[in-house]
Amino acid sequence: MVAAKSFDHRVSRLRVTTSVLALAVALFLVTTANSSFWSAAASAADISWRGNFGFFAAIFVFLVAAFTLAIAPFGLRFLFKPFISALLVLASVNSYFMDTYGVVIDDGMLRNTIQTDPREVDGLLSPVLFWHVLWAGVLPALVVWWVPVRYATFPRQLGRQILTMALALAVAGAALYSHYKEFSLVGRENRNLRYLINPSYSIYSAGKLLAAELSAGEAALRPLGRDAYQRQHSSPGGKPRLVVFVLGETVRAHNATLEGYERRTMPLMAQEEIVKFDSVYSCGTATAVSLPCMFSRQNRSSYDEFVSDNSENLLDVLKHAGVRVLWRENNSGCKGVCARVKTQNTAQMDVPNYCNEDGCFDEILLYRLDESLNEPSRDTFIVLHQQGNHGPEYYKRYPPEFRKFQPECRSNRPQDCSRQELINAYDNAILYTDFVLSRVVKFLKRNSDRYASAMIYMSDHGESLGESGIYLHGLPYLIAPHEQTHVPLMVWTSSDFRKGRGLERKCMSQVNDQEYSQDNLFDTVLGLFAVQTQVYRPGQDIFAACPPPP
Repeated sequence: MVAAKSFDHRVSRLRVTTSVLALAVALFLVTTANSSFWSAAASAADISWRGNFGFFAAIFVFLVAAFTLAIAPFGLRFLFKPFISALLVLASVNSYFMDTYGVVIDDGMLRNTIQTDPREVDGLLSPVLFWHVLWAGVLPALVVWWVPVRYATFPRQLGRQILTMALALAVAGAALYSHYKEFSLVGRENRNLRYLINPSYSIYSAGKLLAAELSAGEAALRPLGRDAYQRQHSSPGGKPRLVVFVLGETVRAHNATLEGYERRTMPLMAQEEIVKFDSVYSCGTATAVSLPCMFSRQNRSSYDEFVSDNSENLLDVLKHAGVRVLWRENNSGCKGVCARVKTQNTAQMDVPNYCNEDGCFDEILLYRLDESLNEPSRDTFIVLHQQGNHGPEYYKRYPPEFRKFQPECRSNRPQDCSRQELINAYDNAILYTDFVLSRVVKFLKRNSDRYASAMIYMSDHGESLGESGIYLHGLPYLIAPHEQTHVPLMVWTSSDFRKGRGLERKCMSQVNDQEYSQDNLFDTVLGLFAVQTQVYRPGQDIFAACPPPP
């Protein structure tokens, strides 16, 4: 008892200053929460213990000084320890996902996380995550609360903080100056390294996202295509057009193909008259970006989320032209795209055959869909937003009868499975999507006496399956691998639709071997419905080269 009191007495006398604690936390973050950064930096700068060690040391000192500089301003009583604790926990969560899945925590990833439903979040939780956050975040935060801190009066404390910031700035400058040539060359050629500095880049991204959201709340909706109208129908018998757009989720082109892949993942689509486009690229690497981008008037190169969030989109233009629009949702939401059109969410459907505690299989998107056509026949555009291949629990995206490729990964941590097991589960999910698409085609054929119909299938973005140690998706487009941006695009049309639009085989064969992107969706859909408006750009209409009959 006496010994314990003596220990507590010694600790109470060893009070540290805010500057010392800020330096200690900075050292901890740089050494334990930035594995992804150090791995990428070592590769980019050819750093090793034997070679270029001086540059390694300079980077280390620079980061420690920069982190100390960032922490020091918060060294006030009642603010310092809560701020540091939150920083440690945040860094531990970030480092788990960055090191486990190879992702980057930027504003796009944060937006995608905010818009993700609870079931998808649950799919990313695991005991490993809990233990990692416990030892790398919670326990260090408890140590911070346990360590006594010596605060001075406000004027003196403020002076200490300014002095600490000045010293940290000087040390950072000296480290930068000592190897300026290497910093300049590596930084210029590897700008993506800044994305991996944890937790500074995620905090910057959160601020950027918050500023965009606050600005969005003040803006009025911008009209688009209010002059839209349709040319006279040219399909045989004057049948109205029916186009179903199946919006896939997390499907990369390499695995979802009719030919060229070592497996037959889409055997049913191979039996149909499908036009497949081999070189199509997404607008983003996450649903929160790709989905609104593909329906907006903007192109990927100039895409602005603020403008997109506050503007009408393709669905609005179709409505202005008199086209009936329906959105069916089996994912985490339409990201605001369907806000002004009729929407049906499968979460509100009670269909036990298609749903379980993990959500609903994509077949539910066709449940009683015929009833949507009971209204007077007119041109109709239907969007079916799939659950698709949403990871990392690919095995939950398909019923048991589609477990063809075995053994399959049945974990939410890809590292717990072999790469082949992961691919098996991913390909099984594509096999199920093939079945769903075949049912869409049957639905259209069943209504061929009433409509000239077409189906478009396109995924929102791709997926990494362990290539170069990267999993899932969401990397900044600048550094995203091919697997996350190369997406499938397939089109099926009825004979009446082809005749009415002039989509003959010869012309189709000339357009499907070119490179396209999700930028082309807006104008291609307007062209399929013969919509005339000032916002229509024929140069981005995939089928503009196929002239409709006079």
